[in-house]
Amino acid sequence: MTVNYRQCPNCGSKDTLKIIYGYPSHELFLKAEAGKVKLGGCCLSIDSPEYFCKDCEHEWNKMQAIEAAYSKIKAIRAHIGGYFGDCFNVEIDLVNLKTTWSHWSREETKGTFSRAIRKSTVDNFIEEMKIVHLLEWKSKFIEPGVVDGTQWSVEITTTGRTIRKYGDNKFPEEWKMFCMAVKNITKKDFY
Repeated sequence: MTVNYRQCPNCGSKDTLKIIYGYPSHELFLKAEAGKVKLGGCCLSIDSPEYFCKDCEHEWNKMQAIEAAYSKIKAIRAHIGGYFGDCFNVEIDLVNLKTTWSHWSREETKGTFSRAIRKSTVDNFIEEMKIVHLLEWKSKFIEPGVVDGTQWSVEITTTGRTIRKYGDNKFPEEWKMFCMAVKNITKKDFY
C-alpha cells in the first residue's frame, strides 16, 4: 500500500491524529487530552474527516487522501516481457504531456514511438489508475517455482518519491485493465 492516509494532504506533515467519533469513554477522553487522538463528536456522516493535522489543522478522510496521492503522480514507467518473447517499455510523462513506447525482441528493436497528449487525456488516465487501484497494489507479485516466463515492472514518480511495483509470472487482479489504459494513452499495444 503506498497511500499514507495519515500523512496530511495539505502540508505533508506526519504529525497527525486519528479522529474518533461517538460518545467518548473516560479512557478515550484522557487520550484526547494527552493529544493522542482528536474527538470528532457524536455525529458521523459518510464524508466525515478521519484525520487531523496538528501542524496546519487540516482535516481529511481516506478518499481525500487517495485523491491527493493520485494528483501527485508525475510519471509512470512500465515494462513487460520475457526472455524468449517480445518486450514493451512505456513512459508516460504527465507533466510534459508526452508518451514514449518501445517494442523489441531478443534480437532487435521493433519500434519506438513518441506521442504528445492533452491535459484532458492525462486527467482521464489518472481516473483509470484510480479504478485499477495502482497505488494500492502490493510492491511485488511473484509466482513461486516458476523459473522463466513474463516479468513486469511499474515505476511511479510522484512529488517527492518513486514507487516501484513488479512481478514475475504473477499479476495484480487489475493488470489487464492497466494494460488497456496504457494502450489507450499511447495508442500502442502493451501486453
